[in-house]
Amino acid sequence: MIEDDLDAIEKEMLEDLKKPKGRRILVCPVCGSTEVTYYMGLKTGYQYQCNSCNYVGAVVLEMEC
Repeated sequence: MIEDDLDAIEKEMLEDLKKPKGRRILVCPVCGSTEVTYYMGLKTGYQYQCNSCNYVGAVVLEMEC
């Protein structure tokens, strides 16, 4: 039963990957602004900065438009 559920989830994920993707925009999780830019990387991983509220962090929202 669990294997059937996993197969269904896998099939759904593969179908989703085949769908054409729209343009994605980054959204600040604090203020909701779309003025988010790449800040730094390397050992710290991806970091983003919001130009509206000065939030800096790895967590940003991605929205498809």
